[in-house]
Amino acid sequence: MNILFVASEVAPFSKAGGLADVAGSLPRALKIYVSSMLVITPLYGIIDQKKYKIKPLEYVGKIWLGQKTYPYSIFEATSDSSSHAPTWFIRSEQFFDRQGIYTDESGEGFPDNNLRYFFFQLVIMDLLSRKIIDFDILHCNDHHTGLLPALLKLNGINRTTVFTIHNFLYHGHFSEKELGLLPESLGRTFKKTQWSNYSALLEGITHADIVTTVSRGYAKELLAGENLDSNSIERLQALKNGLTGIVNGIDTDYWNPGVDEHLTFHYSPNDLTGKSQNKSVLLNHFKLSPEMDMPVIGSISRLVENKGFPLIVEVLEEYAGQGVKFVFLGSGDPHIAKQLQDLHQRFPNNIGFEDGFNEPLAHLIEAGADMFLMPSRFEPCGLNQLYSLRYGTIPIVNRTGGLGDTVLQWSPGMGTGFLFEPYRVEALRESLELALQTFSIKAEWVALIKRAMSQDFSWDWSAQQYFKLYESRK
Repeated sequence: MNILFVASEVAPFSKAGGLADVAGSLPRALKIYVSSMLVITPLYGIIDQKKYKIKPLEYVGKIWLGQKTYPYSIFEATSDSSSHAPTWFIRSEQFFDRQGIYTDESGEGFPDNNLRYFFFQLVIMDLLSRKIIDFDILHCNDHHTGLLPALLKLNGINRTTVFTIHNFLYHGHFSEKELGLLPESLGRTFKKTQWSNYSALLEGITHADIVTTVSRGYAKELLAGENLDSNSIERLQALKNGLTGIVNGIDTDYWNPGVDEHLTFHYSPNDLTGKSQNKSVLLNHFKLSPEMDMPVIGSISRLVENKGFPLIVEVLEEYAGQGVKFVFLGSGDPHIAKQLQDLHQRFPNNIGFEDGFNEPLAHLIEAGADMFLMPSRFEPCGLNQLYSLRYGTIPIVNRTGGLGDTVLQWSPGMGTGFLFEPYRVEALRESLELALQTFSIKAEWVALIKRAMSQDFSWDWSAQQYFKLYESRK
C-alpha cells in the first residue's frame, strides 16, 4: 500500500497551525504500516533548506493557469528521516518563495492564495500524469487540497482519496473568475455555495472516497449541523461512507516531562518532585507571589473569542481576588491582549501575561501549572489539553469536539479533568469550583495527576485507525 500525503504545511519544516503537527507526525507514524509513504508540501521561503538538507531533484515542469504557464521544480528533504516521513517540496518562485505561509508579515492573507493552492494541486496532477509519482491512497488535508479528489475522477484516475477536515471554519472560497483558470471540466462538476461562489473544502468533502475529521466529537457536531449553513449540512449528510472522527495524537518524545529539553526539572508519575520545582520557576518567571499552596492555572492560546476568552475574562477578577494564580501566553486580538494586560496590572501578584509565543515558556507552563484552562467555544481536536494530560496539568475544558473526547470528567478515584457545559460563564465557574475543591485534597489531586499522565495519546493509535480506513478501500 503506497500513500501520498498532501498538505499545505508540514512540521518541522513549516507551521501556521495544528495541521502542520498532524502532517508532520501522522505520516511518520504510518510508515511502519504501509509499503511506502511520501509527503508533498510547498517549499516556502521561510523554510530553512540548509537545516533540513533540502536538495533539488531532477524533476521540473510547468503548469497552466488560464492563459499563463508557471514553472516548478521538486526538492527533497535529505536530513535524518527518523524525524519525519520522506518529504518532497514544490518550489515556485512565483507562488511560494515568500516569508510567510498564508499571510505576509503584517498578518494579511496573500491576495493570490487561491491561485497558489490551485497551482499546488495541479503540480500533484502533473507529477502523477508524468508517472513521476504513483500511489494507492491519496490523503488530502483541508481546503488547500480540496480539488484533488475531483481532479483525479475527471482524469479517470482510479485511486482512493481520503479527505481530512481539520477545521470547518476555513473553506477556501473562490470565485467564478478563479474557477475559469482551472480545467474546464471542473466548472461542470463544482456547485456554487449559497454565497454565489465555490468552496474548496466542500468540493473535497463531496468528491473524496473517505472523509475524516480530527475527533469523534467534532464529527458529531458537524453532522448535527451546529452553526453550519444549509449547503454545508447538505454536503455532509450526503456522505455515503459517513464522517469518521479520529483524534489527533501528540509527539510523546518531544512532549515528555521526563526528558523535556526546555525544562530544568524533570519528573514522572512515580516522582512528581520536579513538577513542584517547575511551578516555583514559573511563578518566578511571571513575578507572581511565590506561595505554593494556591493553584496556578495556565493558558497557552491564540487570543481570539472562540478560545473562550469572554468567559475567562469574566471570572479572572473573582478568582485572582481569592488568591488563585493565572498565567497566560498567546497573541491575537489586541482587545483581548489589553484586557489581560489590564488585569495583570490590577493583580500583579496573581495574574501573569506574556503577549506572543515562546516555545520554552509554553513547556514551562505545561510543566509548572497545576491546571490548564481551555474553555473553547468549539475545538475540532485540540492539542494543548493532550500536552497538559501528559504533564499532569489538569485540564478544565468545555465539553466540545475533541476536548470532550479526550478529557474524562473527574469524580472521586476516576477521571482526568474537569468539563463544563453549556458554554456559559456559570458552567465554567462551577467547574472551577470543583477543580479548586479537589486540589485542596492532596491525595486525591496526586492520584488525578497520575491518572492524567498515564493516558496514551501517541500518534501510533491514530495511525492504526487511519491504516484500518485505508485497508477498508483496498
